[in-house]
Amino acid sequence: MSQSGTKGVLYAVLREVEPGLYRAEYSGEINPVDPDEREIPDVHLGTNAAGVKQWVEEMATGLGYQAVVWDPPNVP
Repeated sequence: MSQSGTKGVLYAVLREVEPGLYRAEYSGEINPVDPDEREIPDVHLGTNAAGVKQWVEEMATGLGYQAVVWDPPNVP
């Protein structure tokens, strides 16, 4: 489902949580039709880093975001 306006950028982080298991973390709006300031954490898991990134970027485009900015994961 595509939204008519653009929303700017979606910020996401990609981590390898176990060998061969990748997790993209990003914020999701509670109601994309009537957005407000409240956001909830959301994730996407997959066995291929490129596939996880592609899924998040396609989802963001479909929701009206102009781009996804991939922040580096916090490494202790």
